[in-house]
Amino acid sequence: METVRKKILVADDDKECCALLTDYLTELGYEVVVVFDGASLYRRAPEVRPDLIISDLEMPGLSGGTVEMLLRASAQTRDIPIIFITGKSPDRQARLVEFREGKRILCKPLDLKEFAVAVQEELGSD
Repeated sequence: METVRKKILVADDDKECCALLTDYLTELGYEVVVVFDGASLYRRAPEVRPDLIISDLEMPGLSGGTVEMLLRASAQTRDIPIIFITGKSPDRQARLVEFREGKRILCKPLDLKEFAVAVQEELGSD
């Protein structure tokens, strides 16, 4: 019996970051869909129905935080977990996973082991 792979929707305007995340998440066995801006994330999330969203906080147009508010307002997308990534950190020494206002935020450059743990925690165990 074939297992269904978890689907992750990645949103980041940095194409190199998207390529890295896509390669890494695919190696871990996830199905990955990529978009490059907040508006596309907002449009695609209801279609893709991902198990998890990974979104840059700072993107042109709609920011990751704005998209999160919009997704939380819809019954279709309100329960999808979101991990935010950002290149901006008030304390560049604190690269560990931080929670701000109940949000999981990872600082770039990403530590891939920490990133994998965060993804597994958000998706839960099967």
